[in-house]
Amino acid sequence: MRLCLAHGVTPVFIPFAEPWRNGIVEHYNDTFDKSFFRTERFTDPDRLAARYAEFTTFHNARHRYSALGGLTPDQAQARAGFTPTPPDPDVTLPHGFDGLTGTVEYVRLIRSDAKLRVLDHHFDLPDEVVYSYVVAVLDIAAEALTVHYHGVAVTTFPFPLR
Repeated sequence: MRLCLAHGVTPVFIPFAEPWRNGIVEHYNDTFDKSFFRTERFTDPDRLAARYAEFTTFHNARHRYSALGGLTPDQAQARAGFTPTPPDPDVTLPHGFDGLTGTVEYVRLIRSDAKLRVLDHHFDLPDEVVYSYVVAVLDIAAEALTVHYHGVAVTTFPFPLR
């Protein structure tokens, strides 16, 4: 999360136990597991890394996804004009949140107890959001968590990060 924020990326966390919300990634994970990871024994981390690079190159050039209109990941990236850039090898993980800005989003289903659960915190929400999804947006600089329901801010809670 801190690495994403340091590079201007907004992490979005889907609800617990709802992998269908991120179908392309879950499909890839299944393909990775069945077609690569379980197919051989890796003698050391370097061998795993080398074989993973080979698998990823093959997969992205040949594996078609219906969610991408039948395109391979490479074709979809080319069509979108996107060229992935790997991080600089000297990138370090920021320690703590000092100096970081940006937001982190959490999509959550509010159950009958009307509690929002984010990380190790629990917040009481109004009954109007029970059995509904909300988006809780954590503003890193403001150290505040704003809950949105149907796109409208419902409430804001302090969320100390330091």
